[in-house]
Amino acid sequence: MTITSTVARRAGVVTNEPGRSATREEMTMSAAEVTQALDHWAQRLRDLGARGIRQLRPGLPSDEIDALSAQYDLTLPEDARAIWAWHDGEDTGAQSLAPYREFPPLRDALESARALAQEAIDWGLADDDDLAAIIYRREFVPFLGYQHPLVFDCRTPAPTTTMWTPDGGLEQATSMTTVERVRWWHWALDHGAWSITADGLWAIDFARYPGTTGDLSVRDVLS
Repeated sequence: MTITSTVARRAGVVTNEPGRSATREEMTMSAAEVTQALDHWAQRLRDLGARGIRQLRPGLPSDEIDALSAQYDLTLPEDARAIWAWHDGEDTGAQSLAPYREFPPLRDALESARALAQEAIDWGLADDDDLAAIIYRREFVPFLGYQHPLVFDCRTPAPTTTMWTPDGGLEQATSMTTVERVRWWHWALDHGAWSITADGLWAIDFARYPGTTGDLSVRDVLS
């Protein structure tokens, strides 16, 4: 698979033209597109013998997604709803979809966002204007978690995920739709940045990652 002329914009959305922000139409992906992209990715991993993909949990019905979102007083973007309707996360630590990334059940994702935001409040960071752009907020719902989670920012309807970091918040990483992110996952397998071992585990070759040859605009698309 080849991704042609794709620019990963800092704190923005990936587009097909350098220097241009994505339109609202480009940002809006249907649930069917998200589901299809994830289905194709999951099937590819099964064909390669990946262990983690067998640990996906059944998806949630729409009314349960609504109820959980309401319980935490959040409105999930359409991409997020499509993801947890597809599968409600994975069994703990399976790394089903990507290396070093855990796909939490929706309730766990919502609770994690609430707990991390509460930590900032407990430490007195939420009222610090200098930290306003970087503290974790309850609206940052993690799709793929780990030290620096990929989160949906539920303060807006944007169907993108962005990596949150404690020193940059959401301001220093690439925002992408789920469909675009899955395209980069295919790229990683196609180019040897990621692979599946004979034991069904993830293997990574950072020397083959995007950006290693000097194009820093795509340096974190696999983060």
